[in-house]
Amino acid sequence: MSISTQADVVARITRLEGTVSIMRSGFAEWRAAKPSTPLEVGDQVYTREESFAEIRYSIGTVLRMDEKTKITIAESSEQTIKTRNGLGDVWVNMKKLLTKGKEFDVTTATAVAAIRGTVFHMANQADSTASVSVYNGKVAVGPTDELKKKIEQAKPAAHVDEPVEVPGPEEIPGPFEVPLEQWRDIVAGQKISIRVDGKFAQEKFDMKVAAEEKFVKKNLEMDKELMKEK
Repeated sequence: MSISTQADVVARITRLEGTVSIMRSGFAEWRAAKPSTPLEVGDQVYTREESFAEIRYSIGTVLRMDEKTKITIAESSEQTIKTRNGLGDVWVNMKKLLTKGKEFDVTTATAVAAIRGTVFHMANQADSTASVSVYNGKVAVGPTDELKKKIEQAKPAAHVDEPVEVPGPEEIPGPFEVPLEQWRDIVAGQKISIRVDGKFAQEKFDMKVAAEEKFVKKNLEMDKELMKEK
């Protein structure tokens, strides 16, 4: 296994419960993770059943993983750090952002959540349906490049000899009826769900009711302690 240098380290595992595994970039086997384990681009982290992990990034972002969740440190540049949520639930808190002007993206197979200075919960289900629930601030959610191609391929061929109607202001008649083709801003108290076919539903949710869910409740309590840190 390669030895990480400070310049290569994008994040560290700062807390874990249960069985948490890590697969280094370029390797094909999972190994037990430990507190303070450094993470580089390409590294994967997986929480087993009844397990939990907290990751802190160099820019100050905190990402927490529920049980049976898998993430990959996908990219790190001067502008953005990208993490791929391959499966499961993650909680992201950017209220302690240390590097101004730097963005943090979380992606699934269908959606990209680009955030700066906010708190949200992203769930990625086994059928690739992704949902983002915002608890503080605002999150910009858009389709991945892969999903954009799928949406374009599904569109009927246009007839150049017929006039094309220019759409007016976008209205969503009901859940999962319109493909997610453009970025949408989701604010606190709102949730957006995107299916593998690209169709999405945006709705309000009761944050007080959601706060009773085990994973959400745990993160809200940990966020209170996080904000007390200097």
